[in-house]
Amino acid sequence: MINVGIVGSISAINRHTNVLCNFQGIRISGCWISSGLQESALNIDTGITCTDTEAIVGQVDALIITDTGSFCNRLVIAALRKARHVFLYPSVVCSIHEAFQLIQLAREANTILLCGHTGNTNIVGFIKALPDIHTISMIELQHYFKISETGKSGDISQALLSDIEIINNLVHARLISIKAKGLCMLSSQPEIINARLEFDNGCAANYNCNLVAAQNEFIITIVVKNRILKYNFITNEFTGWHLHRTLNRNESPIFVENIQVEQTDPLFGDLSDFFKLIQSGPAFLSINDNGFESYVMTDRILEKVMKTLIQCA
Repeated sequence: MINVGIVGSISAINRHTNVLCNFQGIRISGCWISSGLQESALNIDTGITCTDTEAIVGQVDALIITDTGSFCNRLVIAALRKARHVFLYPSVVCSIHEAFQLIQLAREANTILLCGHTGNTNIVGFIKALPDIHTISMIELQHYFKISETGKSGDISQALLSDIEIINNLVHARLISIKAKGLCMLSSQPEIINARLEFDNGCAANYNCNLVAAQNEFIITIVVKNRILKYNFITNEFTGWHLHRTLNRNESPIFVENIQVEQTDPLFGDLSDFFKLIQSGPAFLSINDNGFESYVMTDRILEKVMKTLIQCA
C-alpha cells in the first residue's frame, strides 16, 4: 500500500483524488490546501494549519504537489531528502538550476521524481486520433488569449510551457535550433512571442502566442505525409485534408475527413506512469525523462525573446 499526500488548491485536490480512486494499492493519507505565497498549508481533514514541511512528509510515501510558492518548493526538497517519491508540475520549479538540483536529490535518495502535464489540454485524446504521428514534418501552433476587461495580460511563461509540452509530445526528437522574438504591448514583459523550433528528425514547429488578442484562439496545424491536419483545442474540431490520386476527372483530388477526438484527461496517464515507476523500483530519470524538457525549452525560448527585446530597446 502506497500512502499518498496531495498539496494544492481545492479544485486540484478534488481532481487528483478522483483519478487516484482508479488505482489499486493507493491510499490517500492526507490532503493539504496551499495558496501560492503563504508559508503554510491547511489540512482538509483536521483543519489544522501546517507550517512544518517535515510534518507532512512524515505521513506519506509519495507526494503530489500541484501548487507553486516557496512552501511547496521547500516541501519538494524535504520530501526528496526523506526519500519520498514526488509528482509535481514544471511550474512548481523556479529555474532550470533548481530542476537539476531536484533530480540530483532524487538520485541520491533512490526515489522517483516525475513531472505531469501542465494545464488540462486534451493532448492524449488528440494524439490517439492523429494518423501517421511518426511522419510529422511541420507543426504550426497558434495560441491567442482575449485581453481581459481590466487590460491585464496573462503569464506568458505558463502559456508557453503548456504549448511547448504539446509540441514535445508530438515530435519526440532533439531540439537543434531556436529562433524567437517577442513584443511588449501593455507591460515590460513580452505578451507576444513568435518562435521557430527545428528538430534533428527534420521536423520544424512555428509557434505564435499572443496574450493581448481580440479573441481566444488555440489551433494547431500539422503536416503528415500527404495530409494537412487542423485541430481546434477550444471547439475540439479536427479536420484533415488528404491529397489522394484519382483517375476520375470529376472527383476532387483532395479528400476532407472529420476526425473524432476522444476526451481523455492526461492526469490518469501521468499518475499511472508515476506509480508504475515506484512499483518497478529505482529509476534514474534525466531532465528529459521525467518531464522537465518542456521547462528547459521554454526557458531557452524566453531567453532568446528577452535578448531581442533588449536589442530593440
